[in-house]
Amino acid sequence: MLARLLQTRGLSVKVFERDASPTSRTQGGSLDLRPDSGQRAIRAAGLLEVFERTSRSDAKAFKLIDSQGNVIPGAGEETYEDAGPEIDRGDLRRLLLESLVPDTVAWGHVVKDVRLEADGRQRIEFAGQEAVLADLVVGADGIGSKVRQRLTSIRPRYVGHTMLAANIRKDLWRGSEISGVLGEGSVMFAGGGKTIFVQRCAHDLILLYVSMAVAENWPAANDFELDDTEAVLAAVTEAYQDWSPDLLTMLTQVEGKVQRWPLSVMPPDCRWETQPGLTMLGDAAHVMPPFTGKGVNLALFDALDLADALTADPETDVTEAVKAFETRMQARTRKEIGECLDVGRTFYGIDMDLPERAAA
Repeated sequence: MLARLLQTRGLSVKVFERDASPTSRTQGGSLDLRPDSGQRAIRAAGLLEVFERTSRSDAKAFKLIDSQGNVIPGAGEETYEDAGPEIDRGDLRRLLLESLVPDTVAWGHVVKDVRLEADGRQRIEFAGQEAVLADLVVGADGIGSKVRQRLTSIRPRYVGHTMLAANIRKDLWRGSEISGVLGEGSVMFAGGGKTIFVQRCAHDLILLYVSMAVAENWPAANDFELDDTEAVLAAVTEAYQDWSPDLLTMLTQVEGKVQRWPLSVMPPDCRWETQPGLTMLGDAAHVMPPFTGKGVNLALFDALDLADALTADPETDVTEAVKAFETRMQARTRKEIGECLDVGRTFYGIDMDLPERAAA
C-alpha cells in the first residue's frame, strides 16, 4: 500500500519481499476494512472501485455463541455496525500488487541486516542477494522485523496464547450444520477463557482459528509435530473438554495442514528516537493479537499517514516528516493495543505485566 501511494505521487519505490513469488504460500483468511482506516487508504490509492468489486459486504455479519452452542442475543450487533466489507487476504494482496508499476517488487529477498552508511544512506543486506542502498528504508517486515532492532531494543512479548488455523472439510462448506450456523459471515464460539473463531471466506471456504493457552514452543514442548493433525486435534479436544461435545465435534472436522500462530504484543507505550533514513509500520512497529480485528486497518492507515507526511510539502526535511508520522502512529497504536489487551483480559484471562512506558 505504501508503495502504491508513493508511486501515485511521483516517488521511486522498491519493495523487497521475502516470499519467493506471489503464490509461494497461502495468505490466510478474510479481513474487514474499516471506513475510517483501511478504506481511507484504499480510496487514497485510487483502488476503491476494484476493492468494491472484490470485497463482500454480506460477509461482515457476526454472531457470538457460547461453549454449549447457545447464541448470545445482540452480541454481534456492535461488531457488525463497526465492521467494513470483508476481503480475503490473498485478494487484497493481489489487488495491491497489480496496482504497482511493473517490477516494483523484488521477490525472494530475505533481509539479514540494515545499517547506516557514512554517506547517510541505509544499506540493506540480503541472504544470497546483492546489498542495496536507499535514502529511506521502511520496515514492513512484521513481528521478526530486522528494521525494528535498529530503532529500539524493545521486543514483542508472547501473550501466552497460540492460535491454530485450519480449513473445514470441503464437503461441509455448503449444506452442512456448520455452514448453516455460520451463514455468510463469521461466528465466535467462546467460553472458559477459550474461543474458536469461524469465518466464511471467498469461494465458500470455511476457515477456523482455535485459541490454545500453551507454551510458546508448543507443540514441540509436548513432543509432537504440527503436521501430526491427529495429535493436534486430540490436544484441542482435551483443552476444550468443558465445551459441548456435539459443538466440538462440529468444529474439528478439518482437513489439510494446521497452521500455528503464536500471539505476541508490543508494549502499548513503546517509543523510539527517530533515526535518519529509517522507520517502520504495521506489525513491525505495533504487533498485537487479532482480538479486535484491526491489525490490517492500522497497517494500511500507517501507509497512508507516512505517504502523506513524505509528500505534503517538498520543502519538509524527510527525517522531520518521519518523526511527525512516528509520533502520530505511536499515539494511536497505544490506544489500539490497550483496547486489544482489554479484550484479551475479558475473553482469555490474559493479564500481562507490561511497563507503563517502554522507551528505545
